[in-house]
Amino acid sequence: MGIVYLAKDPLIGRLVALKTIRAAANADDDETKEFQQRFIREAQAAGILNHPSIVTVHDIGLDEPTNVSFISMEYVEGQNLKEVLAQGRPLPFDQIGDIIAQVAEALDFAHAKGIVHRDVKPANIILVEGNRAKITDFGIAKIATGGNLTTTGQFLGTPNYMAPEQVKGAPVDGRTDIFSLGICLYECLTRRKPFGGDSLTSISYKIVHEPFPPLHESNPQIPDGYEEVVAHALAKDPAKRYQRGREMANALRAVVRGEKPGRVSDSFFADTMVTHDRERLPTMEVPFPDAEEAPPAPGAGPFDTNPRPLGSQPAVQTAPSPARSRPAKTGPSILRRSLSPPLFLGIVAVMLLAFVGSIFAIKRKYPKPATVDVQSEARLTKQKQLRNEAQQLLSQGRVDDAYVKYEELHKLAPNSAVASEMLQRLSLIRQQRQVTQQQIAQAAQKFDDGVALYNAKKYDEAVKAFDESFRLNPARLETVNYLKLTQQQADHERAVRGQQRPPQVVQNQRPATATTAPAPPPPASNAPAQFTTTFTHQFTDGTIIVKVGSDIVARELLWEEKGRLMFRKKVPRPINITTPLAARNADVQIWVDVPSLKIKEQHTLARQNFPPGAARQLVISFDNASKQFNYQLN
Repeated sequence: MGIVYLAKDPLIGRLVALKTIRAAANADDDETKEFQQRFIREAQAAGILNHPSIVTVHDIGLDEPTNVSFISMEYVEGQNLKEVLAQGRPLPFDQIGDIIAQVAEALDFAHAKGIVHRDVKPANIILVEGNRAKITDFGIAKIATGGNLTTTGQFLGTPNYMAPEQVKGAPVDGRTDIFSLGICLYECLTRRKPFGGDSLTSISYKIVHEPFPPLHESNPQIPDGYEEVVAHALAKDPAKRYQRGREMANALRAVVRGEKPGRVSDSFFADTMVTHDRERLPTMEVPFPDAEEAPPAPGAGPFDTNPRPLGSQPAVQTAPSPARSRPAKTGPSILRRSLSPPLFLGIVAVMLLAFVGSIFAIKRKYPKPATVDVQSEARLTKQKQLRNEAQQLLSQGRVDDAYVKYEELHKLAPNSAVASEMLQRLSLIRQQRQVTQQQIAQAAQKFDDGVALYNAKKYDEAVKAFDESFRLNPARLETVNYLKLTQQQADHERAVRGQQRPPQVVQNQRPATATTAPAPPPPASNAPAQFTTTFTHQFTDGTIIVKVGSDIVARELLWEEKGRLMFRKKVPRPINITTPLAARNADVQIWVDVPSLKIKEQHTLARQNFPPGAARQLVISFDNASKQFNYQLN
């Protein structure tokens, strides 16, 4: 919107950020006026917000000679979140959750004042010392209590961070900012935007219609709770998002504490109905009905409620009006009579007999409930539990564990057709998987043979080994890369041998004795580097992922199954994998995930050099006593 200068307030000597704007030279008076109004609107919006996580506005003015409007704002030293992400600076997951929670609380404060930011993005989130976050640039904010400078359908905001209602030109509210903040959270966790594209049309379509890619596809180390927070924040329907920024902040802080994020919308209880004096409902007076009988006149009866001194007379005595006089009502005569004891006892006895007879009639009408078979109920409950557990395991892809549950179910209910059918189906799947695992193991063995032959410079034999490994397991990317590299080396070696001339035979000359092997040719300038990952451990579950720049050089399981049938068990699987790598300077990122020990390790070796033809080895070790990892890149 304009140019920002670092300036000094001459009155109190403080540094300020001076945001200026000059009307465009080719703009007409209406456009210039609207633009200046929107600029002033930014200062008005931010000026009423006094919050630790919102940049403070000090002053606003217009320099009439130059027609330049300006806002004096708090000068904040730090980098914005966009710059931090562009630099590749590592941000721990806990720090990401804390930063976004601070911004969510600031937006909640602004929304309570009737202000919607409408341009929440990393460039407008500044990180200062102490991991404190401040949000700035309410340049296109909307004040609910004032007019709206935006015409219907006008496209304001940054496309990648817009909510579906912004894209469609629909009215916006605080939930629009929550959607944009959810995109910022996604980008901080994965280092990519959830709705990317090469054109505005593509981005807009994805925002409105397509779901965001799951977080674990980009980084499996992201804690599970963040997926739920992002899903709620990026709901297409505003009614299904967090209704307040405070809800999102509370959910993020729960994830940071290692708890499950809750989503209890308290917006209904937060809204308070205010009724002004002029809007009060009128007080309604409800009269009592007229008495059935007029109160007795003083001295008219034996129960005088207003006693007088003996011998006194009422001050005024009036005869009752004929119109108001009513005949005295008397109750039924039977109630005025007293019952004899025998008659009273007879009535009570009849009522008791009627009551007892009613009880017997009800018991005969409704038979006695059958006795509950506790053992049978417990058996049925156990069967239902096993069925549910097996179905949940199947939904997670854990076929072997589901097979065990169905075996238990079959023992409890041998006549269950469902259990028998599922056992047959799962048994067939396990047999197919066993065959596939054998092929993968054979492919891995051939791959290791090929690496050994490659290191021994037996390129022709290495090509055969890699080719057979690829035939057994074509999904392994390292095999394809090594096959291409080995084929190139083999072709190069044959070309060199073809260019060598046969030795000349000289008579009466003793043959030379070769004491050393000829030196290998120097590596070509475009020859790839070799990256080897080595990790010896005692883990029986989990995975390891190693990335060099944007390339995954290792994605391996830390365990393998050994034994047959019922004696199969998981054992540690040492990692020793070599991958060709294009020459570059890049960061090395390592993720180790061991669910049984609750280990989620993430480490970065910054700016490593991989020159052409170099062989670098990453050695990872784990100290069981201190629970610490050690990384050495040789």
